[in-house]
Amino acid sequence: MSTEARMRVQRRNRRSRGGTSPRRILWWGGLGLFCAYLLFFLVFGRMGLVAHLRLKDEAGRIEGEITKVEGEIDVLARRVDALNRDPHTIERLARERLGMVHPGETVFLFDGTGRAPDSSAATPESPPPVPGP
Repeated sequence: MSTEARMRVQRRNRRSRGGTSPRRILWWGGLGLFCAYLLFFLVFGRMGLVAHLRLKDEAGRIEGEITKVEGEIDVLARRVDALNRDPHTIERLARERLGMVHPGETVFLFDGTGRAPDSSAATPESPPPVPGP
């Protein structure tokens, strides 16, 4: 066998052995480090899995707030519609907020405490003041 043929056989044997040459260790080590780096940033990076889950939770919370605000908008829209179309609603608000009455009506005001008035506090000469509009 010639020296050239022997060298080919030796090269083939080295390749098939799968030896642990420094070059091979360095290549697999670099590949492992790259994969670890990639995995770390896929999970913890700015747009990684953790950030995605946090954004998903925030989106759910915001959707809940949107639903709540849409409900409030519906209630207010119904109130506006009632004020524009229903004269009884306008009359009720005028009576409650502005103290308006029809001619000939008598208004009774209560203090809201549920107690009988103190007889010493009110004298017949001075009736209790009536709050005005």
